[in-house]
Amino acid sequence: MTPETDDIERLRRDCDLAWTVWLRQTGAIQLVLLREKGVEELLRLKPVVIDQHQGAHYMDGLRKLGIHDDPPALAAAKYHYLSNIIGGLEVAYMEESPKKAWIRYHHPMEFYHGSGLMAFPAAVQRAVFRYWHARNGERMGCPRLGYVCTKIMQQGEPYDEGYFIEYDRDLGPDETLRFEAATETPDFDPAKAPVLDPTAWPAARIHRAKRKYAGAYLKTYITAIWNLFGLEDACHVVAQTMPLAAIQNVEELRGRMGIEGTGLEDAVRFLDGLLGSRGDDYEIETLGPTRRAITLRSYKPLDDAAVEELRRACFVFPATCVRLMNGRIRMTRRMEASKGARDVEVWELEDSGRWLY
Repeated sequence: MTPETDDIERLRRDCDLAWTVWLRQTGAIQLVLLREKGVEELLRLKPVVIDQHQGAHYMDGLRKLGIHDDPPALAAAKYHYLSNIIGGLEVAYMEESPKKAWIRYHHPMEFYHGSGLMAFPAAVQRAVFRYWHARNGERMGCPRLGYVCTKIMQQGEPYDEGYFIEYDRDLGPDETLRFEAATETPDFDPAKAPVLDPTAWPAARIHRAKRKYAGAYLKTYITAIWNLFGLEDACHVVAQTMPLAAIQNVEELRGRMGIEGTGLEDAVRFLDGLLGSRGDDYEIETLGPTRRAITLRSYKPLDDAAVEELRRACFVFPATCVRLMNGRIRMTRRMEASKGARDVEVWELEDSGRWLY
């Protein structure tokens, strides 16, 4: 299959689909880790995730967005506004002065789709601001830059909110983040908000960046859990997450793909839609009237981190989706050697004609 398309509407649908799957899996992994290991271990994970993600994307993102020469407080707030807008989130930006700019994260919390937000502790959300927003100044080489958090959803507020501020002196390690309740804050005026350069950011690039945003988070969380707890624990958490993510999302995903049936061809169309939306390199082969095979030459978004153990754990998601569609279809996976390239993964589907489970 061709991994990309020149059809802008098809590209938008594909990227939105991959974004939905990857972002919901990212949130689900955190909730399963919370269930399996508790709040303290989730709190240990956050700085690892943020350090990996911020180190890989923040400074490069400032340059790509064309805001690297802006005053530090404005550049930091613009980064969070523009990158999250590209990433499909609802965000507001309010510039108060060259040294102070607000950022507001509106509902819904896409990472914790549905009722997941209710289980996510306020302590962990505070840690996000401590390890991400409060360290922007360190990344930018500006020791005067801090972040003030004024509202958090898990504490009964309707959104997360705060402002970046450049002080008149260098800040100590414990001064870069303050929590300060604010009853009156600036209104958002879209006409005054930062905008992307349409020449540098055409629609196709924005769609692909949205997909990449979600994929980068999923990869970062999986590899961070691997780094912190070891490969065995990472595979356990992923394998526990994927069937639940399938249960919660398969019907919505089928509907978005326009798949109403539940037969073998419908299951193959579903998997084709998933892999195509990700931009994977794969092919579908007919092995007989009741058998199909899908050969994957890439494995997005993990790619270089897609060791066999993690691939096996991730496979639980498509396998559970197919099982939920039709309990007579047997779906298996295997790795095969490929000449002159990395091993390929093969998914095989067979309509057994009988209920298997």
